[in-house]
Amino acid sequence: MGKSLQNLNHTGLFFQDQSQSLLWESLINLPFHIEGILQSRRLCIKMSKPKEYSWMTKDKLMTYTFIALLILVGVSAISWWPTSIIASAIAVLIAVAIDFLISKARRGGQSNTMSAAVFGLIVALSYSLGTPSMYGEAVPAVDAPDAYLYVALIAAIGMVVFKKLQGLAGRKYVNPAAAAKLLVFAPLFSTVLIAKDHLTSGLLQMPALAGPLGYTVINNNGIASFATYLQSSFADPTVLLPAVTTSSDVFYLLLLQKYHGWIGGASSLAVIIVGIALFVVCRRYIKWRITASYLVTVALLAFAFSFVYADGDPFLRVAFHLFIGSSIFLAFFMATDPATTPITYAGQGIFGVGLGVLTVLIQTYMNFFGGAILALIIMNVTSPLLDKVGKLHPITEKTEPKLPKAEQFTTVKTCDCIRCGLCMRVCCHKLSPILIKQAFDKDNLDAASKLQANLCDGCGNCSFVCPSRIDLKGTALRAKSALRTKS
Repeated sequence: MGKSLQNLNHTGLFFQDQSQSLLWESLINLPFHIEGILQSRRLCIKMSKPKEYSWMTKDKLMTYTFIALLILVGVSAISWWPTSIIASAIAVLIAVAIDFLISKARRGGQSNTMSAAVFGLIVALSYSLGTPSMYGEAVPAVDAPDAYLYVALIAAIGMVVFKKLQGLAGRKYVNPAAAAKLLVFAPLFSTVLIAKDHLTSGLLQMPALAGPLGYTVINNNGIASFATYLQSSFADPTVLLPAVTTSSDVFYLLLLQKYHGWIGGASSLAVIIVGIALFVVCRRYIKWRITASYLVTVALLAFAFSFVYADGDPFLRVAFHLFIGSSIFLAFFMATDPATTPITYAGQGIFGVGLGVLTVLIQTYMNFFGGAILALIIMNVTSPLLDKVGKLHPITEKTEPKLPKAEQFTTVKTCDCIRCGLCMRVCCHKLSPILIKQAFDKDNLDAASKLQANLCDGCGNCSFVCPSRIDLKGTALRAKSALRTKS
């Protein structure tokens, strides 16, 4: 018996010495370390045997989003043919070209063509086109060819500064398209962003939003009704304006087709239909809670303001704040940007509420009718704090969450986390796998311990659902092993 024990100890199958145990544990974890290195380099790995993952990948998500945005580009052509088409093509080509060049310049870099293409369309669709039929001061930036130059500049700055360079910080803190647009137009703040025509002191003497609004002039707020100004701003400038603007005229413009404003918001109804369709297809990977909480908040606050300022029709103010092109498009396609918004459900709800409140306040008291874009940047900055709100509390009992449809993959393309947060919802112990990975990558075992990485039993649900194909399971197990060693 003594000799057999000596033999086992000699062959490494039975250890009495602690240092040998640690060596054995390291050998066991070696495959996980190798896979982690490959993942960190974002390689495209061809496997000898197919492996099951969730059907959704980052490229698929970007492709579906691109198709949705492309539909809105087509709708915008009704109002701005061919300017909106050309502007969109310019933005996409510049974004994709910059992404390609940067990937080639970086050693081992990987291009993200679909992500760049989506960014390009976001830039174009968040750009304003069309000169209203009634204006006091012309703004060349809203018409071709100036519009093409500004779109190109915003796309280039957004890709280089706010998408690529900002990404080097480990996460993106502000929406790249929104930040680039505000930066480019900062010198033109009083002409493009807050047009002088929007001010009561301007040539047109437009009614102040911080006053009564209606289909007639109320308490001398403006020289014409708010509804008349909406008609003159958004209606087809080639068509003679009606003598009296009715509610049907206003709601037709706000909902169906505008001829001034954000390209993506030309038709609010199209945005809603396309946006909801995208949410249904990619519902577990898109932060639709932000959109829902934003729209509800805007509607309620605008309705409250209509009573505060004694509007002639409370729904006129609500419709304006909800369906002005910048508001509705941003709600569905910019506020839901996964990289710059909270990762928890509670954080997303708070984000949407804050975004709605700021949007209404900025548009009401600054006369910045595209105020949603400034509100978005402000709320983006709060995302790191909101990430801490509503984190799930780990449990020792094992649950069986519902998983997305599985598919067999022979090639796995890994990329950076898109912060969808789904891994946190499918963990059988309600852990936060992506947060554990971030802590472990920084050698912060104290943070990993607080996240209770020791509860991970390697079910693999997190890696299965991850659209970026990050080895969350392997990292969590390595963190668990490191915590055991430390203790």
